[in-house]
Order: sequence, then structure tokens, then C-alpha cells
Amino acid sequence: MPEEESIQILVVDDEDGPQEVLRIALASRGFQVKVAKNGRQACQMFDAAHFDLVLTDLKMPGMGGIELLRQIRERSPETIVVFMTGYASLDSAIEAVREGAYDYLTKPFRIEELYIAVKNAVERIKLIKENKKLFDELKRVHQKMKENPPDENLGGENRNLELLQALQRQLLQIYTRTGPINQVK
Repeated sequence: MPEEESIQILVVDDEDGPQEVLRIALASRGFQVKVAKNGRQACQMFDAAHFDLVLTDLKMPGMGGIELLRQIRERSPETIVVFMTGYASLDSAIEAVREGAYDYLTKPFRIEELYIAVKNAVERIKLIKENKKLFDELKRVHQKMKENPPDENLGGENRNLELLQALQRQLLQIYTRTGPINQVK
């Protein structure tokens, strides 16, 4: 599961044993993993570095997982958050999803369940990054078109149209991987 572009993962758990097992399991799959003992420490780490994925316990002393999720959303809305809890309930799962959790694992879980959740999250992270990259490219092309309007005598209008069509094809490729869409020709 290693990625060409490193995925940064933060594991937040107040128990040393599960924290270490997760760190080792994810590092063995090629991920960059940091650990935090509580929500406050996780927020401090977030202020110093970016994390693509956060795996957090739901119940922790001080700042719990739901409040941590809110803090992460303020700092980095694109970060994916997966909850892990030994105190699963329908109410806590609904609240976690309502607040923006990507997934919810009930402890004890098999390491294979973790790998599946992380694999799915990584796919989403890659799509988010690719969308951002294409959006930035589209903004760049649009700005370039505003600064240098096409010269109809030199075929500039055709070149701009070709660039926009190429971007449209790339965006369609991304969106078709996430589900069917209607293609506009």
C-alpha cells in the first residue's frame, strides 16, 4: 500500500499498547506515522505539521475524539478522520459521522479491518489531492487567458479551447473513479 507521495498519518490514543500496534502496522505498510497521547497533543502536532489521515480513539481524557475532529476540521478540512472505539454505540457513530468522520472502527478490530479503512481513506486522499491540483491548474489557465486574450488571427482561441478540453477530460477521469457521472460532450 505504499504511496508515491507519502501519506502522513497521526494516531491518537491514550493507551500505549494500541497506539504502538497501530504505529508499527501502518509503518510496515510504508506510511509516515506519528502518535499523540491525547487530543491536546494532537492539536499541537497539527499546528506544527500537516496530516492527511487521523486515526483517533473516541473516548480520551481531556479532549475526546469528537472535539478533536472539530479542531482538525478548523485546521485542515481536507484531513480524513477515522474513529476507533471500544465504547461503540449507535449514538456515538451517528454523532461521529454527523461531525464529518470518514469511518468508524469498533475495538477490538482485526488489523485487516484497519488496512481496509486506511486503504479507502488513502484513495479519497489521493482524489482530494488530484482535484486540488487540477483546480489549481484550471485557475492558472484561466488567469493566463485573462492576461493574454486569444488572438483570433493566430488561432489562440483554438489553443485555449484545447487546454480547457484537456482539463475537462482529466476531471472526468477523476470523477468516473468515484462513481458514474453523465458525460457532457
